[in-house]
Amino acid sequence: MTGRFTRRDVLVAGAGAASTALLAAPALAQGWRPSKPIRLVIGDAAGGGTDQVSRVFVEYLAKRLGQPVVADNRPGANGVVAATEVRNAAPDGYTLLYMVGSALMTQKILHKNLPYDPVKDFEPVAAQPVAGLPLIVNVATGAKTMEQFVEYARKKPANIGTYGAGSLAHVGIAAMERFYKVPFTPVHYRGSGLMWADLAAGSLDGGIASGAVGMNVIHLGKGTALAIQGRNRLSTYPDVPTFLELGAKDPGLSLMSVTGILAPAGVPDHIIDTISELSVEAGRDEATWQKFVTVGAEQKAIGRAEFKRWVADDGPLWTELTGALGLSSN
Repeated sequence: MTGRFTRRDVLVAGAGAASTALLAAPALAQGWRPSKPIRLVIGDAAGGGTDQVSRVFVEYLAKRLGQPVVADNRPGANGVVAATEVRNAAPDGYTLLYMVGSALMTQKILHKNLPYDPVKDFEPVAAQPVAGLPLIVNVATGAKTMEQFVEYARKKPANIGTYGAGSLAHVGIAAMERFYKVPFTPVHYRGSGLMWADLAAGSLDGGIASGAVGMNVIHLGKGTALAIQGRNRLSTYPDVPTFLELGAKDPGLSLMSVTGILAPAGVPDHIIDTISELSVEAGRDEATWQKFVTVGAEQKAIGRAEFKRWVADDGPLWTELTGALGLSSN
């Protein structure tokens, strides 16, 4: 194992900051006008990919709503910890959830005694499409291509870090096993920040998660990006092919996800619509969009209706692929 790297070495500047409360610009002329701070409960550890995207929404919503928006990280159990916190909150718009959208659709498979109904107890508000995820391997593997990494794994058991059991990255590892017919051991973390730090330190052979944070592993000279899990190449990794380009056509290697804002069931429509519209507006604001790009965004935010459509269209496939992981309920 090489020298120890901390998350501070790997994360982008400011990503691990604590709860954020920002001074705001004048409130909206129409729509909901909150009278006190809003809490956004984030189902990811501070500094992880989901957390970083949420902070951009936090800043913009605070500015436009005229009230501080406080980021409250509650990682754990594939989002169950954060979702339970929000499910038990008053449905008044002052407590919202931010997490990977697919997690809610797969929690019934992963958790036998789930304390809420993922569909009935939450209302989609707005979402940020997740860009493809890079597979980055430690330079100690010697692999510079996917073919070389597969050969490495045939000779020596290889582990690959993810940001959570049942996550898009986990689905991707299972798809790699099916296509390449070689076993990989998934190592699950509560978010991607510590996972990338461990990859840089040499504790992992590879990792799949947000490319924005993963790029720092490459900049440290500790990792090589081999392939992108997703439908398109990433602008920040223009020379790295997708698994599809490499001939790997398993649906788990081209599946896409979103991270999004959800409200507990019962929040009035005018409140949800206000937050949804402002979230979409954030992507049209050039300065804010550049902040999204910095944390790895490739597409702009979608509103309430499109988020609900994504749940309806992609939910069944997520359930199928996550069920195939063979994870036991707990």
